[in-house]
Amino acid sequence: MGVANVTNKRGGNRERILSTSVELFNKSGVVAVTTNHIAAELGISPGNLYFHFRNKEEIIRELFDRMSEEIYSLWRSRNGVETYASPLELIEGSFEVFWKYRFFHREMYHLRRKDPLLARLWRGHMSKTVRLLNATYQYWVKTNVMREISDAAEMRMVSDLVLITSSSFLQFYESPDRPPSKRSVQMGVDHLLRLLLPYHTEKPRQAVMSYLNS
Repeated sequence: MGVANVTNKRGGNRERILSTSVELFNKSGVVAVTTNHIAAELGISPGNLYFHFRNKEEIIRELFDRMSEEIYSLWRSRNGVETYASPLELIEGSFEVFWKYRFFHREMYHLRRKDPLLARLWRGHMSKTVRLLNATYQYWVKTNVMREISDAAEMRMVSDLVLITSSSFLQFYESPDRPPSKRSVQMGVDHLLRLLLPYHTEKPRQAVMSYLNS
């Protein structure tokens, strides 16, 4: 087997480990899933898995990095042009990512307490998200999508409520007899749009109301 084929196989196994871990974590929860479960699901030996990741914590950190990058990509320039998503695009895109990695929103507090490195990653991610959210809001003000919030305390409240709602919404609606569903995702989108509705200017506000009533 050539070097390139060996490299591709190793990279392929790494990706399979990560995608399978997400599926198992979402289905059964992080605590219930071990590296042996992941290896067995993939049909590989535990030693093969440990070649890529030393333990389950490393897998979780890698997945958190990927989730964070997918969130950040919603803010990045498109086709080389610096643009910003609309509130609806940003909220819908974010909730799609939250759904993909929903185990984080169910178990993040426990995972952060158990792993100080993950806790550090989480704090950095939240700080960056707040900065991106504030910058995006200023763009929406500049383009007359949102009205300006001159009170710093009110702006902090709005950004905090957006982050708290988006990061805990799926967990709030989950119970043993009612697992979260894509309907919960749509409810989260609608709730955040209603939360931001008073801050929209008139024409965008009407468009959001039409969306909510459709």
